Amino acid sequence: MLNFQNPFAFFLLLLIPILFILRRLKIFNRISFPAVLSDWNGQHFTWRGKSQKFLSILAKILLGIGFSLVVTAFADPAISSQEKVFSTLGTDIVFVLDTSPSMAAKDVDGNSRLEATLRSIYSLARAHDGCRLGIVALGSSAAVIVPPTIDSESFNSSLGRISVGSMGDGSAIGDGLSTAVCHLASSSAPKKCIILFTDGENNAGEIHPETAAKLAANNGITLYVVGIGSKGTVPIEYTDPATGKQYSGYLNSNFNPASLKKIAEIANGRYFEAQTLSELSERLNTVSKQEQVAQNYTYKTVNKLYYQKFLFIALILFSASWFIKRILLKELICFRHKKILFARSGFLLFAYIMLILANMGLTWGTYLVPVQKSGTAVSMVFDISNSMMAKDCPMNTTRLKAAGTYAKKLLSNMSGVPVSVVLAKGDGIPAIPLTEDTAQIESLLDALSPNLMTVPGTRLGKGILKAKETFPSKYSAAGRIWVFTDGEETDGELVPSLSECLKSGIPVTIIGFGTEKGIEITTGDGKTKVNSALRSQEIENAISEATSKFNLYKNRSDLSYINSNEKGSAAKLLSQLRRSDSDNLITSYESKPVQRYKLFITLSLLSFILSYIVTEINFSKFIKKSLPAEFLALIVTLSGCGSDTVKIFDGTYSYHKKDYRHSISCFIDVSENALSMENQQTLDFALYDLGTVYAMIGENPVAIEQFAKISEEAPSNVRYAAFYNAGVLSYKAGNYEDAQKYFRKALETNSAKIEAKINFELSAKQAEEASKKNENESIQAQAHESNIPDLEKAVFKHIKENDQKQWKNSESQPSEISTEDY
Repeated sequence: MLNFQNPFAFFLLLLIPILFILRRLKIFNRISFPAVLSDWNGQHFTWRGKSQKFLSILAKILLGIGFSLVVTAFADPAISSQEKVFSTLGTDIVFVLDTSPSMAAKDVDGNSRLEATLRSIYSLARAHDGCRLGIVALGSSAAVIVPPTIDSESFNSSLGRISVGSMGDGSAIGDGLSTAVCHLASSSAPKKCIILFTDGENNAGEIHPETAAKLAANNGITLYVVGIGSKGTVPIEYTDPATGKQYSGYLNSNFNPASLKKIAEIANGRYFEAQTLSELSERLNTVSKQEQVAQNYTYKTVNKLYYQKFLFIALILFSASWFIKRILLKELICFRHKKILFARSGFLLFAYIMLILANMGLTWGTYLVPVQKSGTAVSMVFDISNSMMAKDCPMNTTRLKAAGTYAKKLLSNMSGVPVSVVLAKGDGIPAIPLTEDTAQIESLLDALSPNLMTVPGTRLGKGILKAKETFPSKYSAAGRIWVFTDGEETDGELVPSLSECLKSGIPVTIIGFGTEKGIEITTGDGKTKVNSALRSQEIENAISEATSKFNLYKNRSDLSYINSNEKGSAAKLLSQLRRSDSDNLITSYESKPVQRYKLFITLSLLSFILSYIVTEINFSKFIKKSLPAEFLALIVTLSGCGSDTVKIFDGTYSYHKKDYRHSISCFIDVSENALSMENQQTLDFALYDLGTVYAMIGENPVAIEQFAKISEEAPSNVRYAAFYNAGVLSYKAGNYEDAQKYFRKALETNSAKIEAKINFELSAKQAEEASKKNENESIQAQAHESNIPDLEKAVFKHIKENDQKQWKNSESQPSEISTEDY
């Protein structure tokens, strides 16, 4: 729906009737030419037909409509849409897809079984954008295609690359399920499930499906099995991806569902059969409803501006009006003795040029927008260029091996922090999307090699920019980038990429590997020898240069360098992390370009208005007395109105418009200014308003925190409302002891409030019952503690070895070698 972000601009339309009123009162005089008989050569004056009169009126109408459109553009028309930003985890779902040749049978509404499966998964993914989704493909073997991730783009692109026969001939169902279990085991999601799509029985692999099902049950993972396709003779057609040979014919489809039902029951799930697209969609909807969990999320308002469309039409109308007046009616010729008309033309020309500049959408300068983030996500960028193969790290290991080992130790202390991995060489590629699947990440770290990419050179900047793209906009974790490198680069793009991260409020830490003495290595051509060293000074210079461009930023310290050999370097990195708890929000700052179209529209409107004031005002009619004292007093009062007051009004107005993000930004600015100016009263009101907005968007812990900051000197009604609201929010969150404490404070502030008395008693009762329940759960938890079975360890070890083989198999020889490849 179209709305206007600056609706007060429409008051400017009152200038049109005001102009006519001023002309009526003779305060304004329309430009006229005093005609005499000599100008007519003794002839009686007549219009040259009605067409000229019509054109004169039309030009004025076009001018009026054009002015109205400019005012509409100044009112900032936009279509607002709401996007969900999730602050808590949903369900983790891993789809295990059978890609054996039989899945090419075309018996699902004219589609192959695999095509129908992929289409249904696409639909489910669109409907559940708060879930983390992963894919495991199985054939004669099994492999993770994409780990459980919130990155829907990565998931969809990976899903589209799956084809029949890509994993060989066979159905290693046990291997596929155990692979999915291994990559879900480290997840912190409230619910985890596997959905297996198959049309046959287990006939390959090394792990029995029932063993995999038991592992799933032990790890709290529910298994759903979908038997897809019909029984009997069905047509089949597919191309073998290994040989390129096409096969077509008929398949005798006859699988026994008993074994599939059994493994689903072992893992507390269900077995379904689907022979049509509608049945398949229905089965998936049933699973999604059973596995659905409540998630906390806020709505981010996205505005699509439309001012340019209005300005474009206005420019056309102004051009048409000018053409009629100056070319068709030859106005300047008729009024050649009126120099004042040239003055108006000058003002109008300036206004026209300003509108053109406004329509161009010019921007310069930046401003910071505070953004609330929940927890932290990390993107690890690994420099895998040939220089990282230099053996100058402890224990005579290569820099790349040391980086992998260092990152694995970090991962072991990052439970619950989602991580993505980007490989940087002559380009940057996202190898693993944002995930908590440490098993997948560790398998890549063990297989790091320059042969994973064929592009020569070192472009750290490309890797950093790719890492920046791995943080999905719909999840509220604050992104942070760690770069593992020796600082050697061949393109000089490090500084611009660091600047881009600063603009987006994404901190970057570069971790150096190697020694500064240097060591001789061989370049990509296999012959040329060069000296390679840890370029600490170059890295620090790049950070300093990028930071100096934004020296007014509040987050200047977000670019840093750490030497991996420095004592306590890993502890410094881990200290940057914020756990993704709901009560630990982070305020980061994003840089936004300053749009200048309003400035140009303002100048255009001002010039347009002056074109009438300067050329038509009747000074003899105008009152020459000084302005009334009351009017001057009003101007002084308005000019002295503090920016904090204006921002509070702006924040309140945005709150009622449900633009909560902008409202929070206003109240945060007011509270910071009031704190620096030691204006306690303004601070108290800003904190209360801020808490109210946070409560509205569901960020209850942060709302309580704002209410708790309100001072004892605040007005009693503000203090009471703050304590009462904090009590209500604590009660909803199940923190009954805190609720009891806040309701008590509310009663101490105003003991006459009956609702506070009732809620205080309810909180006390609930706190007592919760205490007894926690004691019972603690006893039960201690009774069920056990170590991971040896079988599970053996299976997971086997899966991780297979993952490493997959990464090793993806290595290729460089297609281009040069002396610059190091």
